[in-house]
Amino acid sequence: MRRVHIIFLSGRVLKYICYCGIMLLLVLSITANRYSFLKTFNPSTGADEGFNKGRVAIVIDDFGFNGKGTKEMLEIGIPITCAILPFSEFSSQEAQLIHSKGHEIIIHIPMEPHHGDPSWLGEKGITSQLTDDKIEEIIREAVKRVPYAVGVNNHMGSKATEDRRIMGVIINILKEKALFILDSKTGLHSVIEEVAAAHKVPYIERSLFLDNVKDKAYIKKQLRKLGELAQKEGRAVAIGHVGPEGGIVTVNAIREMVRELEAMGIEFVYLSDLIER
Repeated sequence: MRRVHIIFLSGRVLKYICYCGIMLLLVLSITANRYSFLKTFNPSTGADEGFNKGRVAIVIDDFGFNGKGTKEMLEIGIPITCAILPFSEFSSQEAQLIHSKGHEIIIHIPMEPHHGDPSWLGEKGITSQLTDDKIEEIIREAVKRVPYAVGVNNHMGSKATEDRRIMGVIINILKEKALFILDSKTGLHSVIEEVAAAHKVPYIERSLFLDNVKDKAYIKKQLRKLGELAQKEGRAVAIGHVGPEGGIVTVNAIREMVRELEAMGIEFVYLSDLIER
C-alpha cells in the first residue's frame, strides 16, 4: 500500500509540474507577442516596421535632361521618386515616361544658392531678387510643366531656402495644390520645416546624399548607412542623381545593394509613403 501511495503522489506532482510549464509557456508567448508589437509599430509613421526594420525612399534628382542613367534608373525594380527639373527640354516627356513606369514624380525647383554660378539655375530659378508675384508665376508654371507631380524639392537653394518670404510664397501654392515638400538640406539654416508647419503643408527632409562622390564603392557605403538609419529611426530618405553627378554609376550601386538592404529588413517605398499628413 505504501508503494502505491508514493506512485499516486508522484503522479500528482508530475501533473502539477506540467501545468506550471504550460502556464509559463503561455505567459512567455503573450509577452513575446506584446513586445513584438511594441517593437514593430512606429507611432510617428504609422508603419509596421518589424524588428530592426525600416522604410527607405530613394529620390533621384535632375530628371528632365535625358541625362545618363535616366532609363536605367527606372528599371532597377524598386520604387523610385523622380525629381524633374521643370524648365528643361525633356521635362514633360520624361514625366510621361516615369508615370508610365509606375514611379513617383516631384518637381525639382531651381533655387538660389549662397555660392555658385547663377546660370546653373536656368532662366527661371527662384532668387531673392524676384517679387512675390514673379515667384508665384514661376511655381505655377512649374506645376503645369510637370504632370503627375505629388510634391517638390529644391535644386541647390542654400540661400533661397533660408528666406521666409520666398518659402512662404512657394509653400502657400503647395498648400493650394495639395503638394508636399522635401527639404534637400543644401544649407545649414533652412526655414522650410518652420514655414511648412505654419501653412500645414506636409514636410520631410533628406537623410543623406548618395553620390556626392561619383564612385560606386562610396555610393554603396552610403546606401548601407541609409539602411542603418532606417533601422534606427524607422525611415530614411536618400537623394541621388541621374546625369553627370551620378548616372549609371549610381544606378549600378543601387541595383547591387537592393538584396543586401532587403536582407537587413529594409522596405523600399515612395517618398509620399513616408509623409505624415
